[in-house]
Amino acid sequence: MRYLTLSELIYINGAVLDNDQIMTGKQKVRDIDLLEAAVYRPAASAFGEDAYPTLREKTAALLHSLARNHPFTDGNKRTAAVATVFMFEVNGQRVAWNQAEALNTFIAAAENRLDVPALAAWFPLEECPQSPEPDEARDVAAIRRILVEQKWLLDELQRR
Repeated sequence: MRYLTLSELIYINGAVLDNDQIMTGKQKVRDIDLLEAAVYRPAASAFGEDAYPTLREKTAALLHSLARNHPFTDGNKRTAAVATVFMFEVNGQRVAWNQAEALNTFIAAAENRLDVPALAAWFPLEECPQSPEPDEARDVAAIRRILVEQKWLLDELQRR
């Protein structure tokens, strides 16, 4: 199981903001504690058991934390969308969602109308090659590809 890192989430947030914030030195993490909580939530345990035992649940927990808790000053839902796709892909699953349906799902998650179990049950997935070890060049290329493939969804999330 590969979990996303704090650095990867900050990079993803910069990428969805077209790196404008990074280039001007204005990118802001609104709340580092909320961002760290989002990073660690998928790996959380309770009473010696995984709180989120499946990849679906772990990814849903990450999505929920990012979209709902707004750790960044901007781009939280978009960051959650790209992070969701990326986390599934590095773990051998590819999203096969309708982007309009995904839009409604991400908005519902941000508005706390969907919880982690509902999100986990919703993800339409198919298998793909996994990338269990981080590789900067490959990971950056994957994130850039996701930005292109999910452009409509990301543009719509930006408007909401």
